[in-house]
Amino acid sequence: MMSMHRSLAWVALFFGLGCGVLSPPAAAIPVFARIYDKPCGTCHTVFPQLNPQGENFRAHGLHGLPPAVKPLPVGSFFDVPGTLPVALYFAGGEDVSTVDVPGRHDPTRTHLNPNFFSLLAGGEIGRHAAFLMDYRVIETEPDSGQTETYTVPYQAYVTLHGERWQWLGNLKAGWYELPLGVSAQIHRLSARPYLIYGTNACTLLSGARRYGDCEGQPTLGQPQIGVELSALQPERGIGWAAGVTNGNDNHLNSTASKDLYLHLSQGFGLHHIGLLLFYSPDLIGHGVHDWTVRVGPDLDFYRREFRLLGQFLAAYEADPTRRSQGLWYYGGFLEAEYRFTPTVLSLLRVDYAWTPRFDDRNEGGTTHVQRRLWEITGGWQWLILQNLKLVAEVTYGENHEAEYDYTVTTWAGTLRLVTAFWPLAPAGPSRRAEE
Repeated sequence: MMSMHRSLAWVALFFGLGCGVLSPPAAAIPVFARIYDKPCGTCHTVFPQLNPQGENFRAHGLHGLPPAVKPLPVGSFFDVPGTLPVALYFAGGEDVSTVDVPGRHDPTRTHLNPNFFSLLAGGEIGRHAAFLMDYRVIETEPDSGQTETYTVPYQAYVTLHGERWQWLGNLKAGWYELPLGVSAQIHRLSARPYLIYGTNACTLLSGARRYGDCEGQPTLGQPQIGVELSALQPERGIGWAAGVTNGNDNHLNSTASKDLYLHLSQGFGLHHIGLLLFYSPDLIGHGVHDWTVRVGPDLDFYRREFRLLGQFLAAYEADPTRRSQGLWYYGGFLEAEYRFTPTVLSLLRVDYAWTPRFDDRNEGGTTHVQRRLWEITGGWQWLILQNLKLVAEVTYGENHEAEYDYTVTTWAGTLRLVTAFWPLAPAGPSRRAEE
């Protein structure tokens, strides 16, 4: 079955990359760019990362630009996009990783992978409503080469938008990403995920739990199912977003309680600072009261050539090993991006996470840990076309356990092509004018 998935994924990958390169520019522009007849650079620095114009478009509930392709009315209050608002989005390439454990040296793993394959869709459905969907059909874990298929979307939500008293308000419901300082996955520029967004007590304590496994526990970096109300006052740069989720990533089943969050932000021109507050009354369920809180500031300093992104989080879990002993842990990252030319961008990021000494042996447990993790990631991205890019990236990391004094080191690298397009799209208005 896995072999069949890989074969189908590679067929789709080569077909997609070929179509992305050979299609005329107007036909290659996906989803919103095709509706508004705008280049991808209108809303993206290098796709999929949003620039301030892209963030402004999102703050207007996916409205704000006059559509070049007029919408089709459906009844008195709704309409649908006048062109098929669909795109294919996928990547493929070579991933290399090596892990050096004291007393054992694992061989270097090399995988020629279809990294992911997604179906994108989105558009306005009236003056005050819009939808967005990212259905990631397959995704490959770069370190292991294991390919997973999904039956639920990565993100799929409907948003209602209104403007009053100089505020932009949005009500969003469905599968969506939490309003962190930096997009954890969907608009992340780096191929490497952020360490702190995927960290919880289970991973830091080496899976020392009496229930479940680390893979099945929710993290901030995964899309959630929930409802969010947000508002922004552009003149003063004040913004907030508050919501409730089912507390189990994008899975349809839920844990014993719902998670609550609040993100506050203040803009200074194109720059932003923010603060995240996250609370779960019962992170795991199954009769375990492991309440959790996460809090920390974020930073986004933006200039056309240079961007600095940062996040720091302090987190607490009340009962990670079911021995009535809580754990504080901390972490964050700082990422610098520099554009040498409009089509060539470099990236350098440092991630760090740590715990104080945790010892539950006096309460009958077996966990004795004090951990330090850090990674440094560097690379560059080249826009071959506005919707086709080449990514090269290398990461070095260390995982140090102080109580037993051992350190696991890792090297990981990726070289991949990424594209987003729809081969059957008609030429846009600007293209027809040229012809």
